[in-house]
Amino acid sequence: HSYLHLDTSPHATAAGFWHLHEKEPAKATEAFSVVRSLLYGEEMYTLAYTLTLCTQAENAQDIAQLQLPSFPKENLLRPTTWEALNALQRVVEDTQLVHHSLSRTTRSLALNRAQGELKHLLDNADSLPEAERELIYDIAQTWQDALLNIASEVGEIEITQPVTIPYVIGDPVEGKLFVGREDICRELESLWIGSDIPSSVVLFGHRRMGKTSILRNMAAHSGAEVQVIYINLQRLGAISQGVGEVLMAITDELAETLNLDPPTDNDLLTLPKRTFERYLKTILKQLGEKRLIIALDEFEILETLIEAGQIPSDFLGFLRGMVQLSPKIAFAFAGLHTLEEMTADYFQPFYASVIPLHVSFLKPAATRQILANPDDDFPLDYTGEALDFIHNLTAGQPFLVQLVGFQLVRRYNEQVFEEGRQRDVRFTVEDVEAVINHPDFFRQGRYYFEGVWKQAADGATGQRDILQVLATEREGLTLETLTQRLSFETATVQEALKTLQRHDVVQEQGGNWRIIVELFRRWVAQRE
Repeated sequence: HSYLHLDTSPHATAAGFWHLHEKEPAKATEAFSVVRSLLYGEEMYTLAYTLTLCTQAENAQDIAQLQLPSFPKENLLRPTTWEALNALQRVVEDTQLVHHSLSRTTRSLALNRAQGELKHLLDNADSLPEAERELIYDIAQTWQDALLNIASEVGEIEITQPVTIPYVIGDPVEGKLFVGREDICRELESLWIGSDIPSSVVLFGHRRMGKTSILRNMAAHSGAEVQVIYINLQRLGAISQGVGEVLMAITDELAETLNLDPPTDNDLLTLPKRTFERYLKTILKQLGEKRLIIALDEFEILETLIEAGQIPSDFLGFLRGMVQLSPKIAFAFAGLHTLEEMTADYFQPFYASVIPLHVSFLKPAATRQILANPDDDFPLDYTGEALDFIHNLTAGQPFLVQLVGFQLVRRYNEQVFEEGRQRDVRFTVEDVEAVINHPDFFRQGRYYFEGVWKQAADGATGQRDILQVLATEREGLTLETLTQRLSFETATVQEALKTLQRHDVVQEQGGNWRIIVELFRRWVAQRE
């Protein structure tokens, strides 16, 4: 190839493609390095360099040690080649798991996934551009042999009894299943620990979004610098003894967590505010330098109690006063709304000082993590398409993600251990379809679906009417079409959409308003 010159851009480009065809990726990399600044030049350089690295890996150990460069994402000259390289990148990640995981199950599943990726690549090599086709085929072939060599060490996992369902529906999620909320937990840490004075916050988001899980996990992992006390106001039920009874619920939790004696019921019922204030002072003395965060979950209940005349309307003013008692105290409220959204202004004392934190959907990576790795010994797996499909159906709504996983494992156990059927340990798109189309699915999820529906009756007019119209259109509708189909003024429709958007129910995409969670759209569409 001595006649292949790299002196001009066209020559260098031609040389690059020729060397790829001749299965000489290192020479192709050199040729493409001349044209990196031109359109597609950087892409072809990265592509040739990636193939050079992959050709050098000849056994499983080599594959696991590969560190591939970042791949370009859009406006690609070679989209099918990048799909193949992404598959090779996944094989690298799975081979790393095979080498480093302590769990036999994880290693076995990772090996199966990697072998599946390589088989798919080899079966579909014809769709690749001619220049690099044979080179990629050879790499996949070499890697397939390399992984076959370690298959006997890893071993197959045999499932001999029903799989324990690791997914949690209904209860707050703790431990390994609590993922995807690192950003909010970091934010809370910086507000509570990273500043001189801890800030009060309100975590808001719609039902079953994971607000309680966040507070419970923060309370469970209170460190040396901060003590989070979790109180669920829903447990109050109907109260008959006024403000003393609410403060009793708070002091009971404080006492239990901090291992102290609570004030007497009699003191709290006769002089509630004074008793509570004294008790807090005692606690602060004992905590020394530690900060105290009192987390009130389902805080809207306080408004309900005020409206019912069971506690005085200045109760939140009293709590705000407790914050002023010491710079080491702050409150965390969790509920469906921001404080400003509450209809009456009972929460006014906290407006200026409370930082709102929106608890929204999980990102695709967190959805995958929860489903595919719920614990170290989970013996089942998902195809990539099934994981993407679940994310598209749930938009990463944590409760629904867990519900789909729960029903998939339940169905697997029924098929294998009750009906005696042979089946693959990997869940596919078809399995997911079967689970969500089963009448039980929407029944099990009703608390979530009805919760979002119920909230749409509060606040701005017309929210439910909008949802009923949007439920018939998967791709959504423009504001104009939506307004035409409803008998409301444009301003009314806009106001309702704004409320629904703030509550994570709808979003605007490409000029169309649509329901975010596909499963909720289906639930609304089939409501009688």
